[in-house]
Amino acid sequence: MPWIRSGDNAATYPPLMSIAGMRGADERTVNEAAGFVFRCAFQSGAHMTDYLVDVGTAYMIGGARTDELLRLCQRAGIFTEVKDKGLRYFKLIEDPEFIHIRLRKEIEWERQQRNDTRDPGLRAPVLLRDGDQCRWCTKRVEWRGRTTNRTGTLDHLHPGQPGTVETMVVACKACNSARQANPQWEADHPLLAAPRAPLYGRWTAEYLTENGYPTEPNIGPSDATQQPQARPSGADTAPERVRPATTASDGRATSAGPDHPPPKKSPDKSKGRSDRTSSAGSGQVGSVLGSSGVGSGSGEGLPQPKPRRRGRRGGGAR
Repeated sequence: MPWIRSGDNAATYPPLMSIAGMRGADERTVNEAAGFVFRCAFQSGAHMTDYLVDVGTAYMIGGARTDELLRLCQRAGIFTEVKDKGLRYFKLIEDPEFIHIRLRKEIEWERQQRNDTRDPGLRAPVLLRDGDQCRWCTKRVEWRGRTTNRTGTLDHLHPGQPGTVETMVVACKACNSARQANPQWEADHPLLAAPRAPLYGRWTAEYLTENGYPTEPNIGPSDATQQPQARPSGADTAPERVRPATTASDGRATSAGPDHPPPKKSPDKSKGRSDRTSSAGSGQVGSVLGSSGVGSGSGEGLPQPKPRRRGRRGGGAR
């Protein structure tokens, strides 16, 4: 997309500040010239004119002061009058420390790349040929998940030109980025031949099938994307598999399956209250381990210790 960027010191850019010492300038002239220059730059960036400002845009922004502002900016070296296809233009200085404008060819190439990589007519045949391996380093790529050096991309072998099936290859993000930044990349990293038996992950196989190339996955999730299965909180081991439910001769279920939970046991009403509230190992008064540490597990028939009274009645501690 079009954009412009100014340097951190653009407000005190030396050629701009030099306007203050020119004939006819006063304390307002530098700010007036700066506003004029930056508004012209905004128009150039938005309309992708590559630093060129046409006469109509200049007079629309500068109004009655246009001629004087152009004279000052040209003397400072910020604007240069040029001719393009027989028309008069004012060209902004190309200095990224002052103002940097994206060029038309950069924006159009970015759009071309995006359209090529999204076109199933190009993407599907390239994936069918290369599979899920980088053609530069053979590293397995991933098409889904967070962006990493292993993220899969489609690399154009001839940057600046529309892609074809023959001029696009699968590449990991690390190799694709390094190739863009290194003009000698191909001399040091020759392109590898397409694999004889391409590897297809689940996503690639589904994408190819949806676009007319029936494909079955032949590799599982990679170590980088394989996630551990979540367990319910408090569970240390996987639940046991329950056997399918069967029915006895009297009609009662003898075991339960996944769709048939085991029947709940009805409580035994023959046990007393002390048995229900004094289970073994509870540590409470009346339980087996809480009273003597031995017994049958129910606590029935064992003497219950009386709670020990602390201090004297009505008196404080000695």
